[in-house]
Amino acid sequence: MPRFSRLEFLVFFATFFAFAYFNQGGGWNQNARFAEVRAMAEEGRFAIDNFLVYRPQPGSPILQRIPVQNAEYSLNGKIHRLAWVDMEWNFFPVNEKPAEPGVTNAPMVELCASGDIGYVPWTGKFHPNKPPGTAFLALPGYWLVYQIERLCGISPDHWWVVGVNAWLASVLSVGLLSALACVLFFRLAREFSPTDPTAPVLATLTFAFGTMFLPYGTLLFDHNLTAAALLATFYFIRKETTGALVLAGVCAGFGAVTNYIAAVVVIFFGIYLLLRRRSEGAPLPWRNALLYSLGVLGPFLLICWYGWVCFGSPFRLNTDFQNPLFKDPNGALGMFKMPSLYVASLISISPFRGLFFLAPVLVAGIYGIVIWLRERTFVAEARLCLAIFGFFFLVNASFNGYHGGFSVGPRYLVPALPFLALPLVVAFIRWRKITCALAVVSVFNQLILTATDAQNPLAVGGLARIETREDGTYNLVGDYAWPLFAHERAWPILEMLLNHNLAKEADQLAAQGLPEGEAERTLQALERDLRESIERGEASPFLLASIRGPVSVNPIGVYEGMFHQLFSPGSEQTSNASVNLGEFLWPQSRWSLLPLLLVSGSASALLLRLARRLSAQKVAAP
Repeated sequence: MPRFSRLEFLVFFATFFAFAYFNQGGGWNQNARFAEVRAMAEEGRFAIDNFLVYRPQPGSPILQRIPVQNAEYSLNGKIHRLAWVDMEWNFFPVNEKPAEPGVTNAPMVELCASGDIGYVPWTGKFHPNKPPGTAFLALPGYWLVYQIERLCGISPDHWWVVGVNAWLASVLSVGLLSALACVLFFRLAREFSPTDPTAPVLATLTFAFGTMFLPYGTLLFDHNLTAAALLATFYFIRKETTGALVLAGVCAGFGAVTNYIAAVVVIFFGIYLLLRRRSEGAPLPWRNALLYSLGVLGPFLLICWYGWVCFGSPFRLNTDFQNPLFKDPNGALGMFKMPSLYVASLISISPFRGLFFLAPVLVAGIYGIVIWLRERTFVAEARLCLAIFGFFFLVNASFNGYHGGFSVGPRYLVPALPFLALPLVVAFIRWRKITCALAVVSVFNQLILTATDAQNPLAVGGLARIETREDGTYNLVGDYAWPLFAHERAWPILEMLLNHNLAKEADQLAAQGLPEGEAERTLQALERDLRESIERGEASPFLLASIRGPVSVNPIGVYEGMFHQLFSPGSEQTSNASVNLGEFLWPQSRWSLLPLLLVSGSASALLLRLARRLSAQKVAAP
């Protein structure tokens, strides 16, 4: 890869600073991955049994990690067996072997740092139910941090250190590689816009800050890493040198190690490699395909080795052992059915999970693809972009957990974002004003979503959901993120929860035959009490009342799997579970975003200025 130019350094600096700026706290997805990172770095194994159950110790900031063996652990002289829990709170012991007398079932959702895990019966070990690529990439950074902390005598089980270490592991993997991906995106965008230096800059900044690539650049999830791997594959294939083609295969293969679904896209790239020059009458480049395949072989052998070590077979995957309650017995692989038009509408245009609602600028990306096809400029590339985006869209529309849990949009589409954003160079050349306006709206949405909670819980679970309301009517920004940022409470949903509660109480009073005047006074008193409890931030009766803005609202730590599992609302631990760097100057304040806007904003402005200067020089050149 050639050295960074001045423009590329600014791209890297502006984006990496933004991705590193936010510590998003804990949650099932990243907690399971971080547990595997800790297990590899601290114990030299993949099983996460010793990083699942944490307990606070009275008077000490050091958390107690309780070892788990065969899905059982001992606490206060009693043996507890971990159990899956369904929606009716029925227990299903993970270890189905007969239990010893006195062993009690314990709900995993209340005790473990994550529920995104799987249990291997014949080894008695737990593993994340995620592909291991993200943990592999986070391991070097965390290992270095861990070694430094050991030399300094810092306990990795201090509640604050655990959170900082998870943030650093994310920054040194997801954040770093996401920023490098933005540089590759910029290089590719320049290839697609050789005559206009500003369009690639605008497209790159829009991709980095105006799509879900921003919030997922701040989380230890696989989506940005998969997107980066696939983007690197595209970049290296186009170089067509021996080393680049092998690297393309390595990147494509590792994309599949990070996200199993991406294995299909590995084939797409192989087809693109073979056919991209067929319109020019060139013969099929079988040698290039062989070099690409050679690169894929390494990651393939890696995942086979991982499966052999963890599951006893090179062809078993983490998802084979996940919570059986997640599986659909009638679906392919227990997770997929025929694509749903309803789900397709939700993940495309709805305010709940709509890609084009939350990042409307990507509509202009569709326009760019149409232009490439119609004017036959980059036909092979347009077809590849359509194939990749279409594939991930169909998979998402077929998935039984299409919404992705706590998330800021259709997160399963993130790996396809670069291929929908690259054609933005066309839109920024031909529809600059309109595309810039759409980009501004998109950047605003993504910044608010990232600054408040990149694991937005709206309409998923019972925290911020009304039983009678359809999913598609929820608005991630309008109902949750913006009210938290502007008013420090998710008032639209709180008001609905309050009114729903009052309506149920009114029905009960009417059933009791209470006189109308007395019933009204009772309801008024109840409403007053409920509003006072919300103002105090109490977790009961509305858990959502304990979520307070304006920024970094997630109170879940890396050591727990539920809200306030170990520490009470308003405690030092819950208040600092998620933070941004500006909060060291302005705690829990909107002003905390000022350094981000100044640093990344200034770098972006300088980038645009330099690009405009290059554009002026091209115009002035004879």
